[in-house]
Amino acid sequence: MAAANAEITRVGLAPLTTFYRPLPHPERPVQGIWESHRAVACHALARGLRRVLILEDDIRFSRLPTAARRSRLAAHMAGLPADWNIFFLGHWPFRARFVARDLVQVESACAHAYIASERMLQWLAERPFGGDGVALRRGAGKGIDSAYSVLPGCFAVFPMLVVQGASPSDHFAHLRNKGGRKLHHRLMRWVPVERFYAFGMRAAEVAVAARALPSFFRALVRRQR
Repeated sequence: MAAANAEITRVGLAPLTTFYRPLPHPERPVQGIWESHRAVACHALARGLRRVLILEDDIRFSRLPTAARRSRLAAHMAGLPADWNIFFLGHWPFRARFVARDLVQVESACAHAYIASERMLQWLAERPFGGDGVALRRGAGKGIDSAYSVLPGCFAVFPMLVVQGASPSDHFAHLRNKGGRKLHHRLMRWVPVERFYAFGMRAAEVAVAARALPSFFRALVRRQR
């Protein structure tokens, strides 16, 4: 909490932030993470909020939210389709296409920094962990970001504003402590996975953007017209 508080204070978000501090899930951190996001959504809906910036505790702002960037973000959000779900400020993209020079429509994992629409808050509130009817991305686990990565109506600022820090993760620590013989459990014991995620999402963003270059040029042409 101290690290997260220092970061949101640095970028001027502290007066707008409410901290949610649950106890860790005793057996399944991935379930605890899901239910934390769900609890935040329920709290927001109970207050009558229509969109909420949700941040996990390992955030690091790689670019400051200056007045110009905030204005640009507001303009992008005002122009999103009515059925948008998520606007990522940081993410791990699998696919992307440019709809403006600094806005992409995405299929993305990672839930450390995103704005949830009212329909997304409702989606979360109605879906406890492990419930029926929740699609997950194959190979991306059973966590909330796996579910997010297959949802329609997801967008992201480009380049991303927020990355994950390299601080220790309860989720990865849980996997490291498993005594099973699965390859990814063994890898967890000696690979610094947190550091991989902290720096890997930037590489993923560059790779996906390179594949999406045709849509970038189309977006520039539309803007000029």
